[in-house]
Amino acid sequence: MRYLRVLTPVICACLAAVTLVLACVSPAQEQVIKGDGFLKQEQWDGAIAAYTKAIGLDTKLNSAGLNSKLATAYTKRGYAYTSNGEPDKAIADFTRAVELDAKYAAAYNYRGFTYGVMGYYDKAIDDFTRAVEIDPEFTLVYYNRGYLYNSNGESDKALADFTRAIELDPKYALAYNNRGSVYIDIGEYDKAIADYTRLMEINPKLALAFYNRGYAYYKKGEYSKADADFKQAKELAYIVNP
Repeated sequence: MRYLRVLTPVICACLAAVTLVLACVSPAQEQVIKGDGFLKQEQWDGAIAAYTKAIGLDTKLNSAGLNSKLATAYTKRGYAYTSNGEPDKAIADFTRAVELDAKYAAAYNYRGFTYGVMGYYDKAIDDFTRAVEIDPEFTLVYYNRGYLYNSNGESDKALADFTRAIELDPKYALAYNNRGSVYIDIGEYDKAIADYTRLMEINPKLALAFYNRGYAYYKKGEYSKADADFKQAKELAYIVNP
């Protein structure tokens, strides 16, 4: 019997929503706005091209808002590079962004995510830690760092981060699911069941929640409850694998 962990880091933090709104839009700003449109549509090549043009006009971009706007352009291009499967270029852009704006928490988060994708967990954790030092209420970063802590076998730190994410956002479904997965790993089945039950309250039609709770019941030896949850998961179109 196995269960689906879905311990997945999350890169998106409404990056495309950070647009430049000024009375007089410069050519550089026009390219950033164009890139935002491509980003929203997940057209990575178009986004990269637009942000590259904006960065090439960096003098005007800087004059519009010092280094912060240029840092945003690098971060957005880095996001597009990561999404396009070009992590090395993404890392270079995120690094340039934090050089321009050392307190840009989002750039540290995205660089941390990309390091995690590349398997550089220690570097990723360092970036996530820096991000929450800058912005202690950056919910997504706690989730991402918790994911990597768990991947490193640091269950206590993972639980602390998932718990902090839930404190900041009591309806953060993924955080409940992944905290439940950690609880299963360390044999805290009742706590796992509580998390999956809360997840069902947030989304009553989430088959994954029923399946994972069923697995927790199975591990606890409560087979009738496990069967009931597996049946419900199947009815919700989740394939149960023996």
